[in-house]
Amino acid sequence: MKLNDITPAEFQACGNCGCGCPAVFETENDSYVIIGKVLPASAVEQLKGRIAADELVIEVPRGMIDGLK
Repeated sequence: MKLNDITPAEFQACGNCGCGCPAVFETENDSYVIIGKVLPASAVEQLKGRIAADELVIEVPRGMIDGLK
């Protein structure tokens, strides 16, 4: 899978520290790959019945997605 980093510039600076940070990539499969923080169990519980066995729920800063527009 080829990944093209489309993370807004203001979120790319932390990639240099090796500490990880949210990111958005587009793929040749007409999809996105998103790196974010795993939600706490209490938040995931609110989504019960919406998450398939092969899915994971993450959280990313609003500005990261808004910056893609």
